[in-house]
Amino acid sequence: MKQPTHYFNLEARKAKSEEQLIFFNLSYGHREYVSKLNNFRYVPFRISTQWRIKKEYWIDKPTYRANPTFVRKYGKDLNNVLDKIERISYEQLSFFRNTFDKDPNIEELKQLVFEKLGRREKRENETNIADYTEKLVSYRTKLTNTSSEYWKETTGNQYQAIANRLRKYETDKNINLTFGEITEELYWDYFKTINEYQKADNGEYYTQTTINKEFRSLRAIFNCAKEDEIEIQIAYSKKSLKIPSSPPSYETYLNQEQLTTIINTDTSHSKEFEHARNYIILCSFTGLRIGDMIHLHEVKPETIIHKSKKYNCFTTKIRKSNENTQELIVTIPILKPVKNLLEANGNKFPKFTSEPNIRKVIKKFLKHLKFKDTVTTKTKYYLVNEIKIEKEEQHTLFTPHDCRRTFITNIKQLGVQNDTIEPITHPKIKNASVLDGYDKSTLNDKAVKFLNQLNSKESSLFKY
Repeated sequence: MKQPTHYFNLEARKAKSEEQLIFFNLSYGHREYVSKLNNFRYVPFRISTQWRIKKEYWIDKPTYRANPTFVRKYGKDLNNVLDKIERISYEQLSFFRNTFDKDPNIEELKQLVFEKLGRREKRENETNIADYTEKLVSYRTKLTNTSSEYWKETTGNQYQAIANRLRKYETDKNINLTFGEITEELYWDYFKTINEYQKADNGEYYTQTTINKEFRSLRAIFNCAKEDEIEIQIAYSKKSLKIPSSPPSYETYLNQEQLTTIINTDTSHSKEFEHARNYIILCSFTGLRIGDMIHLHEVKPETIIHKSKKYNCFTTKIRKSNENTQELIVTIPILKPVKNLLEANGNKFPKFTSEPNIRKVIKKFLKHLKFKDTVTTKTKYYLVNEIKIEKEEQHTLFTPHDCRRTFITNIKQLGVQNDTIEPITHPKIKNASVLDGYDKSTLNDKAVKFLNQLNSKESSLFKY
């Protein structure tokens, strides 16, 4: 362990009285991870002495004390406080090292020093993060599904898995990981350690996106704890503690020939394939997200009249948006493939199975159809610099969201303009420009504009 060194310094900013705050700095070899640099840096233990002094009365290195003039005028109290802070800091560092045979992190040392200085009460009954997470799972999964706090079973399982990883981390590190004692060093070490667990168990590190999900779930746990008025040691919401996502990079969609094959495929022999076929057709010709597709059976087709002409459409809520402070509604024209599907289903939208099952049956259906086009994928792994490039068959990668990409890609290839597509696929509350603020087009106006421009392209598939 490194031999500690220290110094006192005056804060650069001066008060109106021209006095400057005195800080104590103790360097003992402590390092902290810096995500932007993907590396570690040495960080000293630094605390305020809570005393101020004018520069003219201060002796810098090697003394770091108030000068004799100050002592004659104001007494020895200031220097006595500095002596006490210096002595206690060294004593508590030595105590921690002798007790745990390792260096404390900054917050651990600060807690010990502040306890001795009387600035902070000794911590008791700290809330363990894993215990708290399990209580959340137990409580929220038992609520009625009408509650805003309700977690379905799959969500509960995800958070239970996090609690299990937290416990394994505690066991391996021989620590009690609490909200009041977690530090930035422990925070980063947790993600680094579970990444190593993944490598040891499965031969590959976690992807950047998987760690991003873990980070977002952990932040959600912290938010719940904050609402329960539990003291949290770190400022967990600051940007420097964010772990960005980096989803696998690949490009795939269903072209018009593939869509025609799907439309013409008989799925009456398989309920799974029927779900997959219906989902692909409806999503690929409406552009809806899976969260809205699951609720589509609640929506009724309607006939609107626009400038004396009749149009078949449906109006639905958009549930996922960055601008979710207000309800978003969109009216979407019913194109021919959707119309045919509705007629075969009693003029009703079919009800779909759960989201995880939809993902599974779509892959299974596309494999049955032998959609094996080669797709190049690029995957970034957490704390690994290189990017893994692989070739995979289309059906193994295809997701429900790729149906939304199918709709937008085919529409754009036909030459439909962005400002006509966006009100259908990306409705907004806020205006993108000043001009938009003066545009009073209704949902029906936008739907008919989209339909008229699409019909002008004379597509055999994407038509009314």
